[in-house]
This record gives sequence, C-alpha cells and structure tokens, in this order.
Amino acid sequence: MRISQANKLTGKIMEVKSGQDLTEVIIDIGDRPVYSTITSGAAQALNLQKGDEVFALFNSVDVTIIKDNKGQEE
Repeated sequence: MRISQANKLTGKIMEVKSGQDLTEVIIDIGDRPVYSTITSGAAQALNLQKGDEVFALFNSVDVTIIKDNKGQEE
C-alpha cells in the first residue's frame, strides 16, 4: 500500500472507546499515544480492535486511520 501523505505514524491500537456517535481510538506509536476521534460508523466499518496495527495520517486539521485488511475478509 502506497500513501502520499507525508505525516504517517504506524502503531497498534491500545484502546477503542465507542460512543453513540463518536469513537475515540488510542494508538501506541512508541514514545507516546496518539488519540483520534472518528465516527462510530467508521470505527465499525474498519472493525477496529485492541492490538490491530494501523496507520495514523494527519495534517494540520485532521487525523485519518487506515487498517490494512490483507488476508481478512471484508
């Protein structure tokens, strides 16, 4: 998978805190955690679970989470 975004962090999900509309995802990138708030629908669509390896893409105004589903059925 190639991504043009320069600001990319790789890490593992430490915790997923689901709410009615929004979900907080805490990602361990090594030296400190990254916190991201995404819609609960997006979190469900990605099937985010503790321990999943993800990419956190960010710019000055937002963070995008990517999960590679290689070898998994969608």
